[in-house]
Amino acid sequence: METPEARSRAAGAGGAAPPPLLGRAEAEEFLYREARLLDERRFEEWLGLWTGGGRYLVPGGAGDDPGEEAAIVDDDRATLADRIARLRSPAAYAQSPPSRTVRVVSNVEVAAPGAGPSADVHSSLVIFESRLGQTRVVAARCLHRLVAEAVPAEGAGPASPAAGGGLWRIGLKRVRLVDWDRPQGNLTFLL
Repeated sequence: METPEARSRAAGAGGAAPPPLLGRAEAEEFLYREARLLDERRFEEWLGLWTGGGRYLVPGGAGDDPGEEAAIVDDDRATLADRIARLRSPAAYAQSPPSRTVRVVSNVEVAAPGAGPSADVHSSLVIFESRLGQTRVVAARCLHRLVAEAVPAEGAGPASPAAGGGLWRIGLKRVRLVDWDRPQGNLTFLL
């Protein structure tokens, strides 16, 4: 595998700059940071990890097309911003008191080839939620389509040397719940 230094030398020698490459360690760092921001209820910072055209999908069936079957969640970035505003509102009785959560991300895989302006990252997610004296566990398989953004935005995520100092952003996040076919109850914490 070619190192970032070798790619940099090749670009400096008159060659075209190679496409960004997302490795597993960098993908893990990104997903761990996302989980921490959500667990710490730092929703506005979390929203900064998204592209302007990002989509958050929790399918309500085995497929991925909400036009074919109802989705539990199908939000674009603007709808995510609205969801965050509602979570911050004192009138948000569904999250009063707010859930305390711990997200455990594992089995992170960057789909081959992991090169180009985007990369698909697959992972397993377990969320432990505690609220109103009850604890529950939500498990899912996730797909994050991370998009290389050339211009770094201040404080929005880990810089990627392989992406020329830019940032990876979430273009798509699909959370396929293990028990999608059972009643889910209050999922307002499930960002």
